[in-house]
Amino acid sequence: MLVIKNGRVMDPKSGWDQVCDVLVDEGKIIQIAPQIDKDEAQVIDATGLVVAPGLVDIHVHFREPGQTHKEDIHTGALAAAAGGFTTVVMMANTNPTISDVETLEEVLQSAAKEKINIKSVATITKNFNGQDLTDFKALLDAGAVGFSDDGIPLESSKVVKEAMEEAKKLNTFISLHEEDPGLNGTLGFNENIAKEHFHICGATGVAEYAMIARDVMIANATKAHVHIQHLSKEESVKVVEFAQNLGANVTAEVAPQHFSKTEALLLTKGSNAKMNPPLRLESDRRAVIEGLKSGVISVIATDHAPHHADEKNVEDITKAPSGMTGLETSLSLGLTYLVETGELSLMQLLEKMSYNPAKLYNFEAGYLSENGPADITIFDDKADRIVDSHFASKAANSPFIGESLKGQVKYTICNGQIVYKN
Repeated sequence: MLVIKNGRVMDPKSGWDQVCDVLVDEGKIIQIAPQIDKDEAQVIDATGLVVAPGLVDIHVHFREPGQTHKEDIHTGALAAAAGGFTTVVMMANTNPTISDVETLEEVLQSAAKEKINIKSVATITKNFNGQDLTDFKALLDAGAVGFSDDGIPLESSKVVKEAMEEAKKLNTFISLHEEDPGLNGTLGFNENIAKEHFHICGATGVAEYAMIARDVMIANATKAHVHIQHLSKEESVKVVEFAQNLGANVTAEVAPQHFSKTEALLLTKGSNAKMNPPLRLESDRRAVIEGLKSGVISVIATDHAPHHADEKNVEDITKAPSGMTGLETSLSLGLTYLVETGELSLMQLLEKMSYNPAKLYNFEAGYLSENGPADITIFDDKADRIVDSHFASKAANSPFIGESLKGQVKYTICNGQIVYKN
């Protein structure tokens, strides 16, 4: 039994925002009240702290199986807990890819050993071949929560349409990484900085928003739900908004790095600031923030992409893999670049980091209420922190190391158990 005392309890589902106590027992929230005293209970004094739903990240790469020198499910779970996350969804670009029931079951067995809730998508096409759909029904029955070939865009519009039709039939959805290879240059570098500083053809904006335009129109035609991953361009936000206004069932996410920084970060942070899609222009950064404010973008998701230091620290930056570790800085980036700047209220940030992503997948998560799950994060929203390189993740490929950010996670509680304490 656990009593959280005197915290600012915030629930984005109901809008509840009051200083009060929370009683937790056997994995559930038993009571939320002005004062709760239980002699036999463990007490957490949350005076001056925010008590919020455990955060939900629907886009992480835990690299198991096949690339566990970068991360594995255990270290990924530790990183998530340290960042305030109690539920995550793993992507399927492992080795082998999660394209069959056997691989999915192996991954889920590993995930079940951890103290947070770890879900997984399966691939849309077999081994990312872009042509042959996986057995959606068998994979859903085996525990997949959705489908994505994240990392590899689907070039065939025919395959996209078939995947949407199959997903709609089974009452699920597909999530898409939108960067048309035929319109792109070297990945990880926005086209402007690529040309000016690296003298290469970089990742173009049109590669992203043209592919999004195609796919949201197919979603409109099929009446299927499509989720657009890690939007980064001003035009992309407008395309998604246009489709939503048409009545298409389109949702979208943005990664914290894309509302926090621009392509200029590559010049100071090198390969740690290289990611797909790349960091863009200030006008794009502003546009995704406006998308969050308007609700066009409903979810913040990290795209946590750990890499080994030796892979990132290559002489030729064009040869370094794209991606950054993100779980342990995500909340702080939201507090620093959205709440502190007055772009979003703290409640709106929590909604986009807990309730909305949980609702997308129908997870029993992302809210605080009596008889609800005891998945809770307790944090100091005003504390300053200097990001250091000591992460719970195996990887430290973050361009935010050394930066002063707002917010410190103090406790993460999952299923009523303290899984992280700072």
